[in-house]
Amino acid sequence: MSAESTPRKYQAKEEFVAGHSGTNAGEIFLLCLAIPVGLHVYLRLRAYLDGRRGGRSEGATEIDWRDVALEFSTVMVPMLLVQTSLLPYLSGPTTLLMGMMALASLIPTNQSTQQSASAKSQSEVDSRRPTYLSIHRACVYVLTTIAILAVDFPIFPRRFCKTEVAGYGWMDLGASSFIIIAGWASALASAGGSTAKPSVSLARKATKKCAPLLILGLIRLATNKGLEYQEHVSEYGVHWNFFFTLCFVEGFMVVWKGLKRRLSLANCVPLDGVAALMLMVPYQLFLNDGGQEFIESGGRRCDAIYLASRFPSLCTAYAANREGILGVVGYLALRLLSEDVARVCLLPTGEKSGRNNDNTTRQQRLLMASALFWMAHLLLTEVCGLPNSRRSTNAPFILWSLAHNISLLCLIHFVTTRASAEGSMHAPPILAAVNRFGLAVFLSSNILTGLTNLTVDTLHSSDGKAIIVLLIYLGVVCGFALLLDKKIFRRDKVD
Repeated sequence: MSAESTPRKYQAKEEFVAGHSGTNAGEIFLLCLAIPVGLHVYLRLRAYLDGRRGGRSEGATEIDWRDVALEFSTVMVPMLLVQTSLLPYLSGPTTLLMGMMALASLIPTNQSTQQSASAKSQSEVDSRRPTYLSIHRACVYVLTTIAILAVDFPIFPRRFCKTEVAGYGWMDLGASSFIIIAGWASALASAGGSTAKPSVSLARKATKKCAPLLILGLIRLATNKGLEYQEHVSEYGVHWNFFFTLCFVEGFMVVWKGLKRRLSLANCVPLDGVAALMLMVPYQLFLNDGGQEFIESGGRRCDAIYLASRFPSLCTAYAANREGILGVVGYLALRLLSEDVARVCLLPTGEKSGRNNDNTTRQQRLLMASALFWMAHLLLTEVCGLPNSRRSTNAPFILWSLAHNISLLCLIHFVTTRASAEGSMHAPPILAAVNRFGLAVFLSSNILTGLTNLTVDTLHSSDGKAIIVLLIYLGVVCGFALLLDKKIFRRDKVD
């Protein structure tokens, strides 16, 4: 390829992933139903096959390739298929999901697993790392892993791309979902008692938390610019990326939690939610008063004469990366709200009425929270007329992200609770590995995505070629996660 054709190819790829207006929230949630439905099919089939094989050894550290193949075909492949044009709009995903549910209903339940259900339900699950939350977290990683490569192929519907200005894009939920699952995990871990030494300074804690993210952000910036990889500039700006956003969010949370602890405010309810409102309300007012227009159509160089004359570099950097810098405010509010949602909805009730009662109460609270956030989102978008903007991370986007993820978590919780009651709840090996090594899996998928783009003409690939490449890619990522979990960093069962 000539040097002259390289910029044209770069520009063509950039245009291919930019300038899209999205779909609707209903279709996006419909696609995500592949997760609980696929999980339900997997658990029913695994329980049935275990019964026929005479059961299995719990806590096994070796890879059971039959189990891996079952999970890959019932959970991973549907998550890939719903992100392609192989399934027609609405009717395709609906038909797939109905077929999977019909298959699950035909699978007989083993009586032997039902008899042991009571004993298993009592001994199961660390409340700080519940299975349903681990599965949700792993699925966010897998969906993102698939999307970051699939988006470069024509087989990926353009309405699923990140939205340019406002709307609902499948890929819009990636960053916000990472923030939400981090908030949920942090809240549950804090509830279990902090292991941090009080003598450690807040500055040291913040540095330890932020330094790796800052380094990853700089590496991502250097590789993108050095390899001339296509960039969606309206995503975070010219130089910014999600690792920088995570760095600021995590640093703020370390300082915020330290201040609450030192001021004896850790148990104030709901302090994080109040702080989120204090951030979100003035930020939304700023957006309404011209901030949204500036983010959407402002120049990439500083137009403020006073600032440009006194602080030219800082002013230009702000204008060039306004989406990423201003978006930190929205993501901070989202993280704070997520932690309070976890405390209200996910923590055990503390009553002595049993784990079944905890599960019922948790399910009810998740349903209520889901309904409340959906209503709040619709109020802002349909009644107040505010756009749903991933680009500005505004209030409607924050509420939509929470409503979507809470609804999905509610369904996963229902499936896993039902499986536990039937004695058929087993952590899927691939999802368990991805959950344990999420960052490593995400980084490896980014490297594989770059290598694929350098070696495959994704823009002109047929649907057949694209689905083969994506299946191989997904298989390699899943295999890497299993390799880390079962071989390199193997955890032997400890009684």
